Amino acid sequence: MAQTTVQEIHPDLYLLRVADTRTAYFEALWEIPEGITYNAYLLKTPEGAVLFDGWKGTFQEEFLAALASVTPLEDIRHIVIHHMEPDHSGSLPALLEKLPPDVTLWGHPFTKKLLDALYGLGDVNFQAVKSGHSLTFGGHTLTFYHAPWLHWPETMVTHLAEGNILLTGDIFGGYGIPEGIFDDEVDTDAYLTAARKYTITVIGFYRDKIGKNLSTLQNKYNLQPAMILPAHGLLWRQAPERIVQAYLDWGAGKPKPGKVTVVYSSMYRYVEKAVGVAMDALQQAGYTPVVHRMVDDERAALADMLNDIADSQAVILGTETYESDVFPLTAFLLSEVIKKANFPKPLLVVGIFGWAAAAGRQLSTLLEKSAFEPVNILELKGLLTPEGEAKIRAAVQDMLQHMR
Repeated sequence: MAQTTVQEIHPDLYLLRVADTRTAYFEALWEIPEGITYNAYLLKTPEGAVLFDGWKGTFQEEFLAALASVTPLEDIRHIVIHHMEPDHSGSLPALLEKLPPDVTLWGHPFTKKLLDALYGLGDVNFQAVKSGHSLTFGGHTLTFYHAPWLHWPETMVTHLAEGNILLTGDIFGGYGIPEGIFDDEVDTDAYLTAARKYTITVIGFYRDKIGKNLSTLQNKYNLQPAMILPAHGLLWRQAPERIVQAYLDWGAGKPKPGKVTVVYSSMYRYVEKAVGVAMDALQQAGYTPVVHRMVDDERAALADMLNDIADSQAVILGTETYESDVFPLTAFLLSEVIKKANFPKPLLVVGIFGWAAAAGRQLSTLLEKSAFEPVNILELKGLLTPEGEAKIRAAVQDMLQHMR
């Protein structure tokens, strides 16, 4: 059985959380050995209950049981949908079978199309909301605000006036299964690494929308919440401004001073030896690089590589020529980096080839679409020579100069 948590987190407001340790690849792509939580919320009022989001369909039976432990299901009068992705809406069809037909679903206008497209729920009692629309129910005021493309077009958030609470769906979420519920119960420094990984892999393609949407919420609507309740991970009550600032930094690609990430593939360890020279040059200059390897007995997780590249001040990429092209895993990594973590920073490429160089030319073409600054694209033939080692060390020094 999955670990579930049902807890009152504010008068009449309940968290319903499930810990997902079954999903190895989030969205069938991103490695998450740390797991993930799905957070739904229930507001109880004298007139009935309001449900905010749900859980992945895999856990629909546990979700119904968690709900029933807080309120009779027939008391649910409203369901607010912040985001239609199935990790939050998958439990909805099973829930609606248990509810009266007049229950009202609230969401962005585009949500209605997704209800029909994903679940065939075209005839539900749906109320589309404009940004700034309010619902007063049971002595509570709920105001909805659109936040499109964080990370689907129909994303929105809900502000509860009573308590100055903001429910945010995927926004401000993170991977991981925290031991506590709130930010004042855990080591938030460690958690923020998982939250950055989530942001880069899931929302990174729309990173330019982060600053735009948060600026609208803060400046146009004057939202400065006392509590932030996302659909994944930690809830923020001690320092909600910390996760807001972190998201702004990640969206803008703010680098961590002095952080250099080294990523390399090496079929037969020739690239590894060359990259080892680059790492030695970094260490002699006072840097401790973050290293990810793709070799015959170890393969770094794509999600972790993206996560570290995103806030690095510079990147070293090691690869070999493979079938007259870039090594396939390196090419795929770089294509995802350009989509999701494409921020200006120096890049040094260290390449090895056997009979003919090709990877450098292909990488140059790929990097033309990026914001990276290719300081040097070195391609060395086979066995590392003293001359090749000297070129690598000089290229590292050149890269460090571009960091300053």
